[in-house]
Order: sequence, then C-alpha cells, then structure tokens
Amino acid sequence: MTKRVLTASKIGTVISFCTHDIRFLDRNIKAVRRFSSQIVIPVCDHFYNGKKEDLELLQKVYQNYPDVDFVEFAYSEEEVYGTPAKLVRGSPDWAQHWHNSARLVGSYFLRPEIDAVLFVDTDEIFTADIPQHDYHALRFATYWYFRSASQCATVTPDGPLLIQKKLLSTELLLNPHERMGMFEQVQGKKEREFCVDGKPIVNHYSWVRTHEEMLNKVRTWGHHWERDWEKLMKSEGDFVRKYDYREVEVDWDPLRQEISYPEIKGIPNNVTKVNPNDIFRMEIKYFIT
Repeated sequence: MTKRVLTASKIGTVISFCTHDIRFLDRNIKAVRRFSSQIVIPVCDHFYNGKKEDLELLQKVYQNYPDVDFVEFAYSEEEVYGTPAKLVRGSPDWAQHWHNSARLVGSYFLRPEIDAVLFVDTDEIFTADIPQHDYHALRFATYWYFRSASQCATVTPDGPLLIQKKLLSTELLLNPHERMGMFEQVQGKKEREFCVDGKPIVNHYSWVRTHEEMLNKVRTWGHHWERDWEKLMKSEGDFVRKYDYREVEVDWDPLRQEISYPEIKGIPNNVTKVNPNDIFRMEIKYFIT
C-alpha cells in the first residue's frame, strides 16, 4: 500500500562498500542519487579478514564519483571503532563489529541538514524513489536473488534501513544484530518489509556473482569464519538462507555489468582517511558541542 505524503526528508545515504562489490556500485549510486541529498561511502583499507584492499582501484572509484563523499577507514586489530573494548579476531562479534564500524564511520560525515539516514549495502539496488512518510524507522522489503538475476526468492526479506538521524547514537550503530538490531532498538513509529503499492522497491543481488567473486566474498567478508563457506558453495541451491526460488524476468543482470574505470589523473579531493582515534575525537567533539 502506498504511504500517504506527510513530511519531506533530506536523506543522507550511507553505502557499505568494498571492491569485491564493485560490479554493483555504479547502479547503486545512480539509484540513490534520485532521492539523496548526500551520499557517503565508508570503505575499509583492508577486507575484514585482514587482507589489504585494492587501493589503486579505490582511487579510481573515488575519482569517478566526485559528488560522493568517501571515507576510507583504517583497519586495526588493536583499536576498534566506537568502543574501548578489545576484539578477538574470529570471535562471535568480529563480523558484526566491522560491518557496524562502516556505518558508524559514515554517519560522522553526514551534513548537518540531513534528517534521515539510509543504510544500504552496495548490492541492494533501489528501483524507485522513497515516498515521503512519518516513520521513525523503516526496513525495506527486497527481492532477493541467488546466483542468477533470474532466480528470485519466494519471500521478500528486509534489507536497507531508513532511520531518523536524530535517533542515531554510537550504542545504536554498534548493535550486535546490525541493522535489524538498530531497527528493533528504536522507539517510535516503524515498519518492516516496507513496500510501495504492495511491491518491494529494492533488488538485493547478494549472491549474483561469478565463482571467483563468490570465493572472494566468503574468504574476506565479516562472516568468513562462521562456516566452511567454500565447501557450502559446492552444494545445490541457496547455501546461505535456504530460501525457495522462482524464475523471474531479469530487470538488470549484474553479471553483464561492464566494470571499467578511467586511469587516475590526480589526487581525489572527495575522500577523507580516518582511524579509530579520529572517530573517537569526533565523538567527543559531538558530545561537548
């Protein structure tokens, strides 16, 4: 059901990104530009298993999107973001903390005029504008695809989170259950599996990747230690969520997306590099001003 128009929001979109998601990035940015007053992309200088990012490719990405604010945050196993606690590599909260760190870091670079924040992963592609509404928080229903853009799950699980900026806090952003935990923790009017005219407006291409890209994902993402992903990849069907699937007409095929970026011509001026101490100082400044 379409939501009635009530209040307009200046939306700041925070896209969680690493170069293993590069084939989805251009489509994502073009989609959220339609309704975003600002786009912030936090990206770690390492993957979450400690392997170095492709820093040369990142420089090309920064250069290619001059209207996007990139925040490159340093990987550290000694100091972590938003908390004095120490993490043990491979511990149960390791994956969640790094995923949350990206959103925490990105949130510090939202402009003052932003009043609603969209937290979206690179492979979650909006197909329509976000309608005006009076919610404190929304989780958007998604069409979930596996291995192929023609294989769509028969369920429409939650994906991106839209939340009023004034509700954000370090505690909220570091919720161990990530975006779902943030949504559950927020008080006020909210809705899950939000649709427009009864249909999702997000395509989630999480596992529509080449075999090599799938290997890169399972070896380096935050959850890399949780299961024997490489063994599971050899199994039939959905080895991640065990959904049932139906054949659908392809809207956009990520596997046909051309990935090409021009050579670096200079030093991009739309990227800020930070470490945990920088974010700590920003947090202190926020509380005393």
